[in-house]
Amino acid sequence: MKRWYYMVSMVVLFILVCTFVYAAGGKKEKGALTFVLVPKGVHPWYEPAGEGFKDAAEEIGGINARVVAPAEWSGEAQVRVVEDLVSEGVDAIATDVYDVGAMVPAINEVADRGIPILTFDAPAYESKAALFIGTDNIDAGNVQSEAFAKQMGGKGKYVVFVQDLAGLDIKQRVEGNRMITRKHPDMVEPVDVQNTQYDMSIALQLAENLLTAHPDIKGAIDMGMDGCTAMYKVLKERGLPPGEVKVIGWTVLPDVAQGIREGYITGSIRQNPYAMGYLSCYGLKFLIDGKRPTTDRFFTGVTLVTKDTLDTIEEINREKAINMREGFKKIWK
Repeated sequence: MKRWYYMVSMVVLFILVCTFVYAAGGKKEKGALTFVLVPKGVHPWYEPAGEGFKDAAEEIGGINARVVAPAEWSGEAQVRVVEDLVSEGVDAIATDVYDVGAMVPAINEVADRGIPILTFDAPAYESKAALFIGTDNIDAGNVQSEAFAKQMGGKGKYVVFVQDLAGLDIKQRVEGNRMITRKHPDMVEPVDVQNTQYDMSIALQLAENLLTAHPDIKGAIDMGMDGCTAMYKVLKERGLPPGEVKVIGWTVLPDVAQGIREGYITGSIRQNPYAMGYLSCYGLKFLIDGKRPTTDRFFTGVTLVTKDTLDTIEEINREKAINMREGFKKIWK
């Protein structure tokens, strides 16, 4: 009898403990919000954005922050990711728009379902996204191109690289570039804009072809991420001295940073992806709380990185992001 009583007691105790754990776990899961950052694709550029997104989630509390990137770089792939997240039941989404035409209907569908959604890095202003957080790309194109024109002395042949031809952010950077280069009629662009398609092998082939067809090229300006690296590698392979061809890039990814250190890349624009991710998380929380922004865009700035600032730019960007937080809060009502 005692043994039977002991066994029953243990079973009851086990059931009670399991019920308590399940209830506690259920409450925690139910109370946590799931916010997702959706990049254009898988790329190291997005790592600081993901860090900022998760750091903000930790500061706010009660948020499960995730980064979910499409497996391929296309508007269709990004739309599928967003649709899957909606089906999964996530609470809010921040997305870097790869293809405006493909993503606007998807963004509008998310918004119509009452799920907060905003864009970062590349906007879709004509959509129902609540806010864009990122770079003023026309201004960034101005900043980059002014430095480039100065380095070239306002004359000589040059080439423009981009990473894609679909993104509004890229189109705006090129527009910003044209605003500056039109002021320098002795700067000549002998070929159309070169599209690297996020592919280093393509970028390297383009650089090889350009330097073969136009050996008198004096400069290259990259509005994306691979063109300046390709130019640096090909120039070095050909034994040309650093700085003979002025190359200004975009980002400070490892190969770009090495090119700057060696003098083949004379400067590079660094956006603030950490701030984009960091403020996106705060923005989604404000939307969840029923607040609305008083503007459709919030710019996070750019910095022209040289050898002098190369090793400190990421720390600088994190400090800038935290300093932006109070100003960002003021745009919400």
